[in-house]
Amino acid sequence: MSQDHNRKQSVVFFSDIVGYTRLMGKDEDHAFDLMKKNLEIHADILGHYRGNIIKELGDGILATFETVDEALEASLEIHKRLQSIPDMQIRIGLHCGEIIFDHGDVFGDAVNLTARIQGIGVPSCILISEKAREQLPANTNFNTQKLGMFRLKNVEHPVQLHAVTNPPCAVPKRSQILDNIHFQEKNPWKFWAVLSVSFILLTYLIYSILWNTSVWEKEKSVAILPFTNLSNNSEQEFFSEGLTADVITQVSKIGSIKVITKDAVEPFRGPDLPLDSIANTLGVSTVLKGNIRWIGDKIRINVQLIDPSENKNLWAETYNREVSDIFEIQAEIASEIARVLNSNLSAAEKDQLNKAQTSSFDAYELYLKGRELYSLYRKQTTLEAAELFKEAIQIDPQYALAYTGLANAYAQYLYFGEGDQWLDSSMEASAKALAIDPYLAEAFTAQGSAYYYKGQNEYAKISFEKALVLNPNLSTAMGNLATVYFISGDLAKSLKLQSKSASLNPTNHLPYQITGWIYRVLDQFNEAHDWIDQSIEIQKDPLSYEQKAFTYFEQNKIKEGVEMANQVILVNKDTTSLGFVAAGTIHFFAGDFEKAAFYLEESLRKKPDYESDEYFISPVYLSYIYKTMGKTKEANALLDNAISIRKETLESFKEDFNLWLDLAQLEAVRGNINQSSTYLKEAYNRGFRDDFQLVNNPIFKNYLSHQPIRSLLSELQKKRMEMNQELQTSDLLRNK
Repeated sequence: MSQDHNRKQSVVFFSDIVGYTRLMGKDEDHAFDLMKKNLEIHADILGHYRGNIIKELGDGILATFETVDEALEASLEIHKRLQSIPDMQIRIGLHCGEIIFDHGDVFGDAVNLTARIQGIGVPSCILISEKAREQLPANTNFNTQKLGMFRLKNVEHPVQLHAVTNPPCAVPKRSQILDNIHFQEKNPWKFWAVLSVSFILLTYLIYSILWNTSVWEKEKSVAILPFTNLSNNSEQEFFSEGLTADVITQVSKIGSIKVITKDAVEPFRGPDLPLDSIANTLGVSTVLKGNIRWIGDKIRINVQLIDPSENKNLWAETYNREVSDIFEIQAEIASEIARVLNSNLSAAEKDQLNKAQTSSFDAYELYLKGRELYSLYRKQTTLEAAELFKEAIQIDPQYALAYTGLANAYAQYLYFGEGDQWLDSSMEASAKALAIDPYLAEAFTAQGSAYYYKGQNEYAKISFEKALVLNPNLSTAMGNLATVYFISGDLAKSLKLQSKSASLNPTNHLPYQITGWIYRVLDQFNEAHDWIDQSIEIQKDPLSYEQKAFTYFEQNKIKEGVEMANQVILVNKDTTSLGFVAAGTIHFFAGDFEKAAFYLEESLRKKPDYESDEYFISPVYLSYIYKTMGKTKEANALLDNAISIRKETLESFKEDFNLWLDLAQLEAVRGNINQSSTYLKEAYNRGFRDDFQLVNNPIFKNYLSHQPIRSLLSELQKKRMEMNQELQTSDLLRNK
């Protein structure tokens, strides 16, 4: 299909809740309820006026309409409906233009301009462009007031704006709009700047037409290899590491370019690397390599963008700059990569690229050192990283990324036994980062992680989604959001993100493993085997073998499934607690309780603190085995402890279906099938979608005819059919 078939003249609609971040800071539950009510009202009203919701951005809505009249009818009705809700005010922006529809999303200057218009409004107003006003019919019921011409950041020409005056709409004063523009944009357009940019663009256009006829037509993808430190001072190694990570982050803000993650490129170091092999391994069309050298207080950075398949140098540059220019260099490198790969940057992308982290190079150095220590994921280095982030903040109190680093470090304190009170500190740090920079994707990611650790999955989902709107290739947000979708039961959305995550980080086994897991749950067994095999090629994780065994069992290939336990223990010689759990679980579902008991008991011996681990599955299966063997005392001891710690955890983490599923199994072992069925229903409501855990589970063997379980199995089958239909319509099955 040609690109023209995806272009369409449309009315673009943007709305958002005024002061939502402040509401979240005061009362998260109330703010979340308002957000959900806002989405419900938009969905109900827009549907009556042929409005098509494109994105739900938490507190904001992006939609399209066929006509301006319908868009205004819907906007006015939304404002009327919201009048009765305390603390709820929104602002709406409308504009008309050609937009590009692509895989359920929309792009184009019309989208960016509408976002700008909406963002400078006042509570309860509807702002529309001159182009939208011109499309209203002569006999329209809508009254408007001209506000005048305004210059908006990254919009080439002044924009004539009108305010709708029909009650209950608020009509902003021109001074209010100008104040909002000044507040948002800070650096208004200068005439000579526009003239200079226009001249540069015109020069480039003439050059492209007359002298540079080559247009990039391959996949827009790049692997940015670790920059080489040419300085004699090894202590500067952290700077080259940080520069690599920051350039990757900059390019990842460009939605049209696939950028391989820092973790995936980490192994590929050195000046004489086989770039064609690297490109093939990482699945990219281009490779950027570079080096950095300190010359007194200045830095020299050399970069080359290469097409390895043709052994062709696409672009090269040497930067001799002051160290304070480092952020400009990063932005220039990202922009040049976009130019060479024929990627047109949107106004929002240009805005993101041109943002400087901090005005202090000393603060930047501290941040880089802290980020490097944090990436080691050890308790001591995380504690040291937090102190470095604090020092950076002391130097520059407006350093949003330093607050983000501190938020991430505080969140990790929980897993190092420092107490869950640090999650509140993490939330406070990410809130400070967003107060400084409301468009910082990394801060939304840190916020989402803290929400996830708190068990507040809906909040986490909103934060991660916002992060990906701002940075479509941010792998941390992508992987975390995919996990939230997965445990929430939205397998189609999780699968889409897991597949993209695997392409951005092809050396990480987890996206492949979880993708195979999802395909198994959806009864797509060939796909499941393919993805799990790829996961095992990267890392021989016992959970991957367990999922492969389950896939065989669902195909009634018991012998092949049991062989996966031998692969874990005998071939891979994995004698860790997780290895024994996987082998024991495989034999348990195969019905060989003697071998299952042996491996599961070994897993207990390898994990002395198992009684305090609410997610350790061995006691669940062992309690059933002991009961069938007549070891009532041993079975009851395991049951009592396992139930107790899971119920205690549910007081704080009610959204995790795994805890409800475990309780359902434990009560079934006790013979309390009614209580077990109640827990199963709770698990389903919170995202449980794997009927294998019922149909093939020895614990439920004698209860499958129980009416509540039969009904649940019917619901799971229906849900699986719906998700497979959703995948087919989005062509996910053809785009691994």
